[in-house]
Amino acid sequence: MMKVKGYRILVVADELEKVSDGGIIRVSFDERREQAALQTGYVAGIGNTAWLTEVSSEPWAEVNDHILFSKHSGRLVVDPTDEKEYLIMNDTDVLCVI
Repeated sequence: MMKVKGYRILVVADELEKVSDGGIIRVSFDERREQAALQTGYVAGIGNTAWLTEVSSEPWAEVNDHILFSKHSGRLVVDPTDEKEYLIMNDTDVLCVI
């Protein structure tokens, strides 16, 4: 697994279901529209200085926490060892723990 440094965090983004709970298959237009609104995922790694400020030394989230993050935040990367996709983002892009 990749390790992040500094104020960055590693996130596994949630994926959009191809079929709704009612059995309706989503078309590509709906997928893109819903994916734009979907900005949640799980924290997979935290850099050594993430969320360290003069005000607080406590991290806002921990590994395996389900989070909501800012739209268009992070950079998509693929781990060469396990071929998993991750988002590397700044700690300030996390809006809340769900």
